[in-house]
Amino acid sequence: MKIKFTLFVALLFSFALQSQRRNDFPYSDKIPNCDMIKNGTFSRYSQDNRFKVKFSDNKMTEIYGKNTVTIESNIKMLSKCKFKAEIKNIKTKYKMPDSLFYVGKKTEYEVVETGKNYIIYDYRCNEGKNICSEILEKK
Repeated sequence: MKIKFTLFVALLFSFALQSQRRNDFPYSDKIPNCDMIKNGTFSRYSQDNRFKVKFSDNKMTEIYGKNTVTIESNIKMLSKCKFKAEIKNIKTKYKMPDSLFYVGKKTEYEVVETGKNYIIYDYRCNEGKNICSEILEKK
């Protein structure tokens, strides 16, 4: 009986340990290569939606659509794979007087998975109620 209990506990822990590792794609790095965000361009394209992120010199530039909205942020590294971005400037083709409200907003990001040609990072969205993920291809 003691052996069965020990085997059950060991099996239970093996599931718990496996669940800690996130692998959305089969060829992901075992440990995320967070150096990819030091300098690089990543994007996501679909028929209706374009999104590009550029990282360089502790800055992050997000570009939505065909340069419809551009958000420039300064980055402060919190750890190797976590960083905080503070919005410094918003350029938009739309008339958005409330865009000034977002200048100064800080968002914390965490790189959770990388691969040869992609990066996945998580951040809090919807006023901090949810965790959103971006899956972006390296360009």
